[in-house]
Amino acid sequence: MPATAEFGHRVALVTGAAGQGIGRAVAARLVSGGAHTVVADVHPARIERVVAELSAQAPEGIRVLGKLLDVADLAAIDTVAKEIAEELGPIRVLVNNAAYNIMAPIWDYRPQDWARVMDTNVTGPWYLSKVAMTQMRAAGGGVIVNISTVAPDCGGMGLEGPYAVSKGGLNALTRSCAHEGGPYGIRANNVTMGLVLGTRYADVHHPDLVAEAIAASPMNALPHAVDIAEAVAFLASDRARFITGETLNVAAGQFMRY
Repeated sequence: MPATAEFGHRVALVTGAAGQGIGRAVAARLVSGGAHTVVADVHPARIERVVAELSAQAPEGIRVLGKLLDVADLAAIDTVAKEIAEELGPIRVLVNNAAYNIMAPIWDYRPQDWARVMDTNVTGPWYLSKVAMTQMRAAGGGVIVNISTVAPDCGGMGLEGPYAVSKGGLNALTRSCAHEGGPYGIRANNVTMGLVLGTRYADVHHPDLVAEAIAASPMNALPHAVDIAEAVAFLASDRARFITGETLNVAAGQFMRY
């Protein structure tokens, strides 16, 4: 099977894709599967570097573009979506990965912090979904994969209640998109997780939590960013053509529901 057959030159947009964690791993996986991929992020230098790296690895004929995008800026979403449609074609795969978190006790949370978390984690993905679904509907279908977390089921696990609330809203948005998009060939699903190796959160900010998380896993292991990317690729592909409105938890069994 040709390297491009999995996604067949469909256009994919991945937000928060210019770091070294999940977003970049997802973008790389979509590129390798034959999706023209847009790396969207708020860091210009990182965008340039990741686009160059992924372009060098891309199958023949597959394009990788970079777009400066703060998902909390709705006007910028309109602009970027229009540019993508003009330069590559309609968005057929949207991965809402960009997220923002401020960790603090809920009674110390400032209104502006709450607003920033909600704007990035809920309002931005809603508007991106609205804009992308409009293109998908006209093109005959598409897929949305939202990168979520187990935090809504665990009360934020300490000092991140607003983040948990925002991701609970994202989960509900996914199901709404699945219901409304279904008649137009549009699917929407969540990928959730706990601690993930190969991310700044685990490797840089909280390496102290890794051993504890491994011990809590029935598999005595933790997923890596590339494992999350594989889950996203599955849900974005035709292999999952009858899966919509669902949540795939990639956490090595740590948060299985009894």
